[in-house]
Amino acid sequence: MLQLSTGSYVEKLAALQLLERSLVPAAGGGGVGEEACPAAVMRGVVGCLKDRAGARPATKVLLALCLAEGNRHVAVEAGAVAEVVEAMPEMEGAVAERALAALELMCTVAEGAAEVRAHALSVPMMVSMMENMAGRGKECAISILAVIFIGAGEQAPPSEEVARAVVLALQGDCSARGRRKGAQLLKALQDEEEEEEEEDNGKLELLTQGQEGGD
Repeated sequence: MLQLSTGSYVEKLAALQLLERSLVPAAGGGGVGEEACPAAVMRGVVGCLKDRAGARPATKVLLALCLAEGNRHVAVEAGAVAEVVEAMPEMEGAVAERALAALELMCTVAEGAAEVRAHALSVPMMVSMMENMAGRGKECAISILAVIFIGAGEQAPPSEEVARAVVLALQGDCSARGRRKGAQLLKALQDEEEEEEEEDNGKLELLTQGQEGGD
């Protein structure tokens, strides 16, 4: 698979398609090995995510590789989180669904979750995918939003628009797992909003006490 990292564009695509043919059937049968994917190969796969011709096989290979937990670390180190998030506007259908599924798997490792939370486009992209996709794609987008907001603490981004989008998404066609994740996400968003209100009320009370003391 050396061509994925050093070959020409045509050689990279050919190597990617060869990797797809060897990996994807094995993944379907649960046969992806535990041996970590070489970093150079993973970088080659990740580098094809934004390519129109390469996105289809690249998302298949990335998802198959990420079924093994060790490869999720390798994928995150290769910049897969940012590449998937930034490639989302150009993806649709099964390609977008596979990319979201791979991203959700990367969120199960600490560094993957941290990168998703830190990326400025993560929330708007996941909200867009949640609104425009059905089935597994919507489910994955809701799950990734849950990772961003649940446990993010003070670093959580503004949540009002997200909450409205989640409510609308849950009113449409959504899997049982998606609804469960959506309910967890809405509770986290509600808790965050209540904490912000308590904090604002505390500041207002301090200000009022300060004014009264000045009088």
